Amino acid sequence: MSGGLDPIQEDLPLELPSSRPPSGGDKPWKTAERSAPLAPSLYEQLLHRVKSVPWAQWRAQATPMLRTGAGQIGMAARVAAKHGGSVARVAVQHGGTVARVAVKRGAPYTFRLARATAQISLIRALPLLVARTIHLVGFPAVVLRTALQFTIAHRAGLTVDEVSYFRVDDPAGYTVYEAPPRLGTAIAIAYVPALVLWVLAVLCLTQALTPRIVLHLPVTWVTWMQVWLGVGFAAHALPAYEEAGPVAEQARVGVVKADPVSVFWLIPAQIVAILTRFGGIIPAIVGVLACWWLAGMLIR
Repeated sequence: MSGGLDPIQEDLPLELPSSRPPSGGDKPWKTAERSAPLAPSLYEQLLHRVKSVPWAQWRAQATPMLRTGAGQIGMAARVAAKHGGSVARVAVQHGGTVARVAVKRGAPYTFRLARATAQISLIRALPLLVARTIHLVGFPAVVLRTALQFTIAHRAGLTVDEVSYFRVDDPAGYTVYEAPPRLGTAIAIAYVPALVLWVLAVLCLTQALTPRIVLHLPVTWVTWMQVWLGVGFAAHALPAYEEAGPVAEQARVGVVKADPVSVFWLIPAQIVAILTRFGGIIPAIVGVLACWWLAGMLIR
């Protein structure tokens, strides 16, 4: 039937173009325009640059240099081994760079360096090890001394911050207290425990030496116990440098102010500070020798 109406076309959603063929009055369809080509990604650019690097050319240039350097180092090692411990010095000049290779036959440098480092560490740690051993053997004296210091500082009305009766270190026991305002209080805290330990050391050593030297009695376990206690008390009779140093400084300041106690105590305080400055070994030796000599003088 000519001249009839076109079939009904429903409206498409989202304004999409109709799929019906164009009629006589409609415009012909337009062909889709081609989009512009996309630029290469960052990964593709990086891959292209890596592939463009002349690896083969660089490898060919570096191979003769590596072979020459390895051959010269091996020749230096053979020369050093042949001459029995002499040092071979080879100078290789390439492109303005001088390489010096010194090869010595014997113990490797790393082993010798480690051994020297261990020896130095042992030498430095040896005094602390000996001091700790002395404190560990004479721990009753350390505990007694710290208890006396704490008691005197507390009775003097000073604030005690920390107390350590025993630890495996140098010093083995300590009392952290408020700085005493008077020199007499500082002397009492530092040297009254020393006086008590000296008396106990002399008594123990006298009791141990009297049966042996005077009565010629055999040595028993009681004798060894007395010697152990006497030597322990004597080794810890002198105060540590942390106690003797402030007392000596306070005495020096008191001398300037013409304090009679400071004038009398300055020289002994300085002597004790010097003896105790380098750890607990020298004070222990001095204390044991002094108490042993005094105990021997008492029984003769």
